Amino acid sequence: MKSNLKLLTALYLLSSNLFAQDLSVSGKILDADQKPLVFANILLKNIDSVLIKGTSTNENGEFRINSIEKGKYLLFASYMENTSETITISVLKDLDIGILQLHQKELELDEAVISYKKPSLEQKVDRLVFNIENTALSDSDIWDVLKRTPSVVIINNQLSIKGSSNVGVMINDKLVNIPQEDIINLLSGSSASNVETIEVITSPPAKYSAEGGLLINIKMKKNLIAGYNGSMYNKYTQGVYAKHTLGTEHFFKGKKSDFSITYSYRDDKYLSKYTDITNFFEPEERDEIWTAEQQSELWRKQHNISAFYDYEINDRNKISVSTINSLSPTMHRNYTSETLIIDANNNLDSSFGSVNTSDSHINNVSYYVDWTHTFKKEGSQISLSNHYTFYDYYQGQDIRTDFFDNNGTTTGVNDFLTTTGQETGLLSLQVDYESPFGEKAKLETGLRYAAINSENRITQEGFERNYPGVDPTPSGLFTYDEQISAAYISLNNNWENWKLKAGLRAEYAETIGKLDSDTDRNKNSYLEFFPSVSLRHSIGANHDIGLQYYRRIERPRYNRLNPFQYFQTNNSTIEGNPDLLPTTRNYISIGYTYDKGYTAELTYFEDKNDYALQVFQDNEANLLRFISSNIGLKKSYGLDVTINKRPMIFWNIYLLFGYYYSGNTFKDLSSGQLVKNEIWTGHMRTTNSFTLLRDESLFADLSFRYFSPTVSGNSRRESTSELSLSFRKNLWNKKASVSLSFEDIFNQSKTFTTRRYLNQNNSSSFRRENRLLVLGFRYKFGNIRISDNQKRKQIDERNRI
Repeated sequence: MKSNLKLLTALYLLSSNLFAQDLSVSGKILDADQKPLVFANILLKNIDSVLIKGTSTNENGEFRINSIEKGKYLLFASYMENTSETITISVLKDLDIGILQLHQKELELDEAVISYKKPSLEQKVDRLVFNIENTALSDSDIWDVLKRTPSVVIINNQLSIKGSSNVGVMINDKLVNIPQEDIINLLSGSSASNVETIEVITSPPAKYSAEGGLLINIKMKKNLIAGYNGSMYNKYTQGVYAKHTLGTEHFFKGKKSDFSITYSYRDDKYLSKYTDITNFFEPEERDEIWTAEQQSELWRKQHNISAFYDYEINDRNKISVSTINSLSPTMHRNYTSETLIIDANNNLDSSFGSVNTSDSHINNVSYYVDWTHTFKKEGSQISLSNHYTFYDYYQGQDIRTDFFDNNGTTTGVNDFLTTTGQETGLLSLQVDYESPFGEKAKLETGLRYAAINSENRITQEGFERNYPGVDPTPSGLFTYDEQISAAYISLNNNWENWKLKAGLRAEYAETIGKLDSDTDRNKNSYLEFFPSVSLRHSIGANHDIGLQYYRRIERPRYNRLNPFQYFQTNNSTIEGNPDLLPTTRNYISIGYTYDKGYTAELTYFEDKNDYALQVFQDNEANLLRFISSNIGLKKSYGLDVTINKRPMIFWNIYLLFGYYYSGNTFKDLSSGQLVKNEIWTGHMRTTNSFTLLRDESLFADLSFRYFSPTVSGNSRRESTSELSLSFRKNLWNKKASVSLSFEDIFNQSKTFTTRRYLNQNNSSSFRRENRLLVLGFRYKFGNIRISDNQKRKQIDERNRI
């Protein structure tokens, strides 16, 4: 351990002598009387008129915008009802534009700030940036927007990017450390109206933890205009059952501080249906067919609350405090199952019915404290970050099963109780340093330490062990501790027509897992290195070539490491596995883009020790076992072709066609034999966005996606498709908006999976409430439009503050 710490320290000290580059734009704002304007707003856009950065003038009317990449931009100043001319600037080095004067004319300030005609998709060296503002999607929740985000695939609420389900979700560059099913609950209860862009980070820089896999960074809007504004919104969703969300958002920007807080409350009821058909064998001949028709009804009440506070201590020091919370104090589930047992002669042998009722709660709270110090050397800074997450899960369930003979006569009853819980605490500390390196590069380096403690417990009682399938694991407590130390160094370089991001990250991990009824411990330690490279070259104005490579790791989720056997019905269980190994991935892609809108990309990745929740049938106990297990080697390679163009001024279209090989090997649970599962498969996606009416106040989005049959682990999934349509209409000079969406219009997104090999022959059909009607209303308010004389009075009295 000491030698590894020395290695990490050496990497950090070595990197502290290197440098990088950020450019800045500065100037001075005067009013019509040639007097400096205090607290005027300076806005910087790219050539496509997409807002990039903003700042305010100081007491002398001066401003500076830092951390700007080379390129051409649009810049203008605004002060309540007054505005300057919009100037075009070319940033090749630090630029002082001199004096910019405001004209005395009226201007709708909110129009100038948020007037976009279409969602834009920008390809950067290591990520895709998707802008949804002023589209029909902005009145959706964030989870629905992710379903339409380029490169993101969501099937049955399983999130993946470029074939990887190891996807981390960040909000404003802060990783949300909760299980994916709870990520869904958080994002589906959060409005997208506050989202500025969604970044799909396809080659994560070395700065980010190697554990996070590929990343989705949800960038929330900042209140660039001084003052206060907010909104209230209401969303109603009708499927089989109704779902309702009510929320509010508030933003404040002062001279030295920025504060935002969002809150939403959800009261939902969900319906899901399943059909499992299992052909059990004894020993090699088919013995029985078990057909289980199941239905799950879930009631959930949930509170989401997030707050972000930034305070500028002085010109060189800034502190940020934030919190992201998802609280589900009330969840009730009613799970019913009717199973028919057909013998080898296709006659009804017997049947049984199970009712599983449960009550549970999930609470997740996360806190972040960040401090940033800017050095006198332009572009150099150091930041310290502290993060803590606490996750608490509890569920108590009662499973009752009634058994019947072939005439429907009751032959027995089995009624048992199960209580499960998980508590996980995660603490991390990180220091990052960045500095210019020459004129065109920037170097970043840092250290990170993370400590995780997780406790999983279960108690089960009341089992009647004479009935088939019932053989539960003992009650117990499983504890898991993990410590990770990391160091990284990366170089970002922009020169001529080249852009480069390259880095190396080292992580040393120690893990200990222990079951209270067992004297042995599962101990593991390892040192891994994670290189990453992203390179992009522009040839003329219309040709770009890109290369990406990275190595990442996915460590098993804490709830999948516990060894307990948890019953869903009398003959189906969910089981953890304390022997799970971490998954490592090597990924490489080469892409070509023409005219910024046509892209062809060749990709290849290889996952070692990939793991997932696999379904195995136990032919002796007549059980369906959902077991977390390592799959083995997983490979995929193929071609993606994308088109992102604007055929007409009111119409933007995004098309994706993909064709690729997907295959993996896995170990059969009963025989230990290695089995190969492979297929050539493909997918197609399209999103059409329209801006309608003369005042551009009506937006429409039409989306379609299709996935051909594919494989995963020991399963084959048949094709799925989905067509959705959304509208949004601005009202009252953009103070309000109404939205209407039709999700999965033809109800074709249900999934059907099969597992047929050796002595396994079973299938699963899953139908959730995907065909939905969604209605929304939003109202904005605030004091941005303070009249000019009131603002002048405030300025005149500022020296008394």
